[in-house]
Amino acid sequence: MADVIMKHSKAVIALWLVVLVCALPFGIKSGDVLEYDMNSMSGSSTEASDGQAIIDEHFSNSIDLSEILVISYSSSEELAAAQAIFVEFQNLMDDKYGAKTTVSNYGTYSKGDPNVEGILMIAIANNEGESWDIAHETDNIRDLVKEAKSNASAAYPEAAGLTTYVTGNDAITYDTENSSMEDVSKVDPLSILLIFVLLGLFFYAVVTAVVPPAVVGMAYGIALAAVYAIGCLMGVYYITQTLILVSMLGAGCDYAIFIITRYRDERKKGLSHEDALKTAIMWGGEAVFTSGISVIIGFAALALCDFAMVRTMGIILAIGIAIALVAALTFIPSLLNLVKDKIFWPSNIESYKRVEDKVQNGGKLGVHGHLSKGSKRYFAWLSRNTHKHSKLIAIALVVLCIPGLYIFAESEDSADMISVMPDSESVDGLDLIMTQTDGGTIMPTYIVLEMNESIATVGSLPYGGMSIPYVIWNEHGLDRAVPAVMKMTKDIAGYEIVGSVSGLNSWQIMYMAMESALETTDPSTINQALYEQMPSAVKGYVGMILAIASGQAPTHIDPTAFDAPWNSYVVSELTVANIIDGILNVGTGILSDDGQYVSVMVITTDKPMSADTMDFLAELRSDLHDGEESYDSVYHNIWSASYVAGTSASIDDMSKDIEDQFSMIRIVVAILLIVLLFFILGSYLTPIRSIITILLSVFLTVALTHVVFEGLMDTPVLFLIPIVLFVVLLGLGMDYEIFMTTKIRENKIKGMNNDEAIDNAIKEAGPVISLCALLMGGTFLTLVLANSSMLKELGFALGMGILIDGLLMVGYVSPALMHLMGDWSWKGPGFLTRRHGLNPDGSNMAVPAACGAAPADAERIGGEMPVRAVPATPEEVAKYKQECYSEVAVRQDRIAALNAEVKTLTDNKRIGRLDEEGEKELEAKRSELKAEKESLREFQRKSREGLRSGKGQ
Repeated sequence: MADVIMKHSKAVIALWLVVLVCALPFGIKSGDVLEYDMNSMSGSSTEASDGQAIIDEHFSNSIDLSEILVISYSSSEELAAAQAIFVEFQNLMDDKYGAKTTVSNYGTYSKGDPNVEGILMIAIANNEGESWDIAHETDNIRDLVKEAKSNASAAYPEAAGLTTYVTGNDAITYDTENSSMEDVSKVDPLSILLIFVLLGLFFYAVVTAVVPPAVVGMAYGIALAAVYAIGCLMGVYYITQTLILVSMLGAGCDYAIFIITRYRDERKKGLSHEDALKTAIMWGGEAVFTSGISVIIGFAALALCDFAMVRTMGIILAIGIAIALVAALTFIPSLLNLVKDKIFWPSNIESYKRVEDKVQNGGKLGVHGHLSKGSKRYFAWLSRNTHKHSKLIAIALVVLCIPGLYIFAESEDSADMISVMPDSESVDGLDLIMTQTDGGTIMPTYIVLEMNESIATVGSLPYGGMSIPYVIWNEHGLDRAVPAVMKMTKDIAGYEIVGSVSGLNSWQIMYMAMESALETTDPSTINQALYEQMPSAVKGYVGMILAIASGQAPTHIDPTAFDAPWNSYVVSELTVANIIDGILNVGTGILSDDGQYVSVMVITTDKPMSADTMDFLAELRSDLHDGEESYDSVYHNIWSASYVAGTSASIDDMSKDIEDQFSMIRIVVAILLIVLLFFILGSYLTPIRSIITILLSVFLTVALTHVVFEGLMDTPVLFLIPIVLFVVLLGLGMDYEIFMTTKIRENKIKGMNNDEAIDNAIKEAGPVISLCALLMGGTFLTLVLANSSMLKELGFALGMGILIDGLLMVGYVSPALMHLMGDWSWKGPGFLTRRHGLNPDGSNMAVPAACGAAPADAERIGGEMPVRAVPATPEEVAKYKQECYSEVAVRQDRIAALNAEVKTLTDNKRIGRLDEEGEKELEAKRSELKAEKESLREFQRKSREGLRSGKGQ
């Protein structure tokens, strides 16, 4: 790979730019495919989705509450002003949108006397369905509300001061979309600024601070094209676009920094540009590739979820990381190959060396020098103390995790999507509705009943430009279905949390019941009493029918003179009961147009999706479905199936199904990562240890999130947070484990013993790992500035999780545990360990049966082997072996570098690019390589002889 990139660097960069140019037109349109309503992104069939499908298909007259105008009033005069606003608003909507919308009075609601204080709700129905997007008309509708208030204030001065809100599902979707765009415009610059500052301080260079985020930006532009493509097929939840940017910025910059840092470190050691770049690609690239694959596995596991919201999130995040990974492995090395050390401008390799020399030997230090000195001191201290106090660190970890695990186990996650919505006019309107009426008024729960047979004939009666529904019950309906549903609705109304229940009603049955209750047969008395009990949403229509049947003018009704009994005819063969039953059952969406389905509307007193509402749903479903005493069993001869639907039920199903599926997904991710690390590292225990430390990070982070948001901010933690945190942290957090572990293994391969390898890795890889953790954790933490509580929680949890894992676990815990484990960290099957230069027991196999090492200044090519004292004690033997390991590693690195040079020169000769000087250089390199190999073999032979003659063998 290194040879290909170094030969074709310009072509690699050109290819990336071409792909970017082709992707940008599609990426720009990615916002068009985003979804803002979680309910629209369901997955597998659930009870709630099946019930909602029946409502959508069979209930054409259900009340549309996608947009609602809410007007607050606090006196009878203000109520009159609110009614005037409604009239003006209705006229303005008719002028602007015509038949596209229907504006109707949904009634007044109040916790007290509605004539004195409360809210007037006005329903704005979209008559065009999905063919017209009323959500994006929300701003225009709000402008019409202001105009209506201004017009009404001419006759009612109070109108100008009334508080109004446009809310409802579509308005919430619109406000959430705008809030998301504001969040992105606020979070993105801050994330990039944070990355620029941290990189600038670390490298003390402007160009190096710009390159990683710029390359990730290029990768992000390409990833947006994937967002658009996937969104055209299945829709993408809006939060995904924010998460993919933050994830790619964090992970992509990590990968780029790791390779650039490795290149810089090798150049500081004196390697040529070519050798340094090859080493960076070989060792740094392996770590980056392994890390990237682990992240992709974690994100891709989300695609196993049935719910489209989670599935598309996983697919897109995995694609984004894959693009960032390939960019880091190809674009960054190609750029390094072309610009060389200029990437560190205005610094350079010599300036880095001078700073290090001053730090080690004394001298005047600038800002970079002080930072470098502080970093070296900290990581030297860290390496000593993780070694010295490894047992204490392990004990401290256990002590720290006990309360964290307790909070994790005992805390309950919330499905309350309302509580995590961004602040907006629509949310304020929703809150106002919930303070003045029952919490579930605009997000009711529905019980959908599938009847064994049709229970009525449904039709419509044209009158005064309106279409008034009517119902003619058949015997099965009036004698069996209606009483059964009325009995069930009465029982459900008995729940403490239920404010009201709207089920099947028969004017005939109600009339006879009122006749018996009032002990009178006078139609006027009975009708008046029933009329006063009607909900405000249908009261006017019921009064109109009673007035017509009683011979009154429908525009000037007198409730005291409703003298038409239930069975008197209004028109043709249709009685008062037929038409009022149509209004009460079909007009309100309770009875389907074919009489085959019934939808009982349940309005809870508590907020939708609150913990109490979710508990009620569980109890309601049990009463409907479970056991011989359930409604489904008792009334099996009336309906064949029942479903609990509605927004709360959908979220409840989603949260439970996602949690059930993630029980499997967690196991799959953990196993895949263990298998990946097993083959990459060739170790039995290190992959398991890595997974355990990251899982502890997850537990601690979830516990901390609950403490901060529930304990301090009184905001429930959404059920998605622990799920997304587990997958993301298991992937992204594994980056730092892999960076550290592969560096330790590299040191082992080069001849260090386990403890020395760990200490060296902390000093050399620790700074860049800490930088990467700060970068990624910081970019996620910028999300706490978002308007949405969901993004705040995600940002806090992911940011703190990355910092806990990268700074605490990888910085302290993992090295301490590996010190305690010793060579057990590297024990594995021989076919894997030998590939990495280790024996199956974890010891080095660089020199067979161990060997002695020559002094550092010995002649390595063609010279005589130095005479060393024969080791006489076990301590001397151990030291002798270690010196051998180090020397063999140095020689093998030199042989590898010579091999690469010979291969490059040979390739150039084959294609005719080698001149006479080149030919001489090739022959010299071949001779040097041959001599180096012979010297290594001689060195190994004499070292083994030295050990055999010593007391240690």
